[in-house]
Amino acid sequence: MKLDESAFNSQSPQQVVLGTLILWLGWTLFNGGSSFATVGDAGVSASRAMMNTIIAPSAAGITTFFVEQKLGGNTNIRYNFSALTNGILGGLVSITAACDRVHPWAAFVIGVIGAFVYIGSTRLLQKLKIDDPLEATQVHGFCGIWGVIALAFFKFTDADPETDACGIFYGCGNSGKLLGAQIVGLLFIIGWTGILSAIFFLISKKFGVLRLSYTDEILGGDIHYFGPLEFTGKLYQYDIEEGLAQKLGEGKGGDNILNVNINASPKRRKETT
Repeated sequence: MKLDESAFNSQSPQQVVLGTLILWLGWTLFNGGSSFATVGDAGVSASRAMMNTIIAPSAAGITTFFVEQKLGGNTNIRYNFSALTNGILGGLVSITAACDRVHPWAAFVIGVIGAFVYIGSTRLLQKLKIDDPLEATQVHGFCGIWGVIALAFFKFTDADPETDACGIFYGCGNSGKLLGAQIVGLLFIIGWTGILSAIFFLISKKFGVLRLSYTDEILGGDIHYFGPLEFTGKLYQYDIEEGLAQKLGEGKGGDNILNVNINASPKRRKETT
């Protein structure tokens, strides 16, 4: 089956945007609250973190919204709100590691670069034919890597720049060590998550619960997980292409308008006509 997935629309763009705004609000409070101090001089770090958590995703979202389609993105729609919302999330991920340790102008730059990291990684995974419908790898993986490295370039210091570690752009004596520490940290994070994920997926595959069956994938996960246990319908009701409908109906009668009995429980019975 070969489909032009770029023509697919989100089921509810309004809900996607609303969910992104709710997540953004929670992320802002999370980054600010991570300082464990919000009052007086001790609250400066929290204030800076929350301010940068607004600036960076704003810059990333706007950059992605206006640039993504011009760089070969989805041309089947006029405005790509999916790119806008994922661009915002990419900016949130990019700034989290350095949210309280960079100036506002640096947060803006980190957000803009994060937008291009998101766009570039999206093109890369498409080129490699790696299916990630939610673009979680691009947002949390690639933008997360950029966010960790960005700290080594943009971190400021209130102490002696000759002895304290700060960003490469500030010329501190230990900036090279900071970059090395960030890279080592990245390697450990990638190793930790990669090994645990591999164990989880291998066990899931062994027990046959890693993915849906072929028929379930064609009909869609909504029917499999949220549909009634049994119902009678016609394949054409589910926007199945004619050839696929014939294949799922085993070609009986050579007709794609086939009455099928579909058991939507995890232990699906074979369809009968």
